[in-house]
Amino acid sequence: MNATLEKIFELFTQRISLSQHELDDALERAREICQFLSQGTAVQECKITGSMARSTAIQGFSDVDIVAALSPSSSARTTPYSIAARLLDTLRPRYREARISENTVRISFTQGPDVDVIPAIPDTVNPNGGVIYKIPSPDRSRWNTYAPEERNQRINRKSALLGNEFIHLIKIIKWWSKQHGQPIASYEIENIASATFSDRMPPITRAIVEFFKDAEHSSAGRQEGDCNPISEARDIANRALHCEQQGDTRGALDHWGSLLGDQFSSVVP
Repeated sequence: MNATLEKIFELFTQRISLSQHELDDALERAREICQFLSQGTAVQECKITGSMARSTAIQGFSDVDIVAALSPSSSARTTPYSIAARLLDTLRPRYREARISENTVRISFTQGPDVDVIPAIPDTVNPNGGVIYKIPSPDRSRWNTYAPEERNQRINRKSALLGNEFIHLIKIIKWWSKQHGQPIASYEIENIASATFSDRMPPITRAIVEFFKDAEHSSAGRQEGDCNPISEARDIANRALHCEQQGDTRGALDHWGSLLGDQFSSVVP
């Protein structure tokens, strides 16, 4: 990978990442919400998770995720729908702007990231000692399993093994996905990246190509109809890599700009 492309991707990753000040403010907001929840009896445990905890958050799109573990008042009466309603009732006295959004209670703010509070019931413990929760499905019609500590540990281990480039790749793909209607969910991006790169991390341009190749063949990459944004992204990334290999840096930058949008083009000299 030539020095020009390497520097531009470094600048682009900085551009789409949260600053330390923004991250600190977001985490402090989440801690305040957890402190409020811990004052009552409905919530047994409250912990910050998601992209903020895994250092994969991006500008403008990443919310703060909190797991709020509630004890079921009655296992026979507790449903995915009712537990979300219970959490909303708990938050509303303090946060009037709270509302149910799919399987979370979302607290919106005029500045900074919103906070998604996930209602959860402790279920089992995984072999690594982390708690596995039952959380509502997005339509709140059934229970899904959720193991946030295991996910955090997996991403942290990969980052320690592969270096910062692994986190940079995840942020870049998340940015692309958000810009294109989110054809791959954020948690799937982390899963695919973890599976694609086991013990080595290639230069970022090749890593993007390899990611889209694997994403296209994963369950997350199956799209109906003739228009498949993941296949289109793979083709553009391949053309960019081909230009780079031919020594055509300008051509490569044009392709990367068409894939990643104005924020990428703005850091190109």
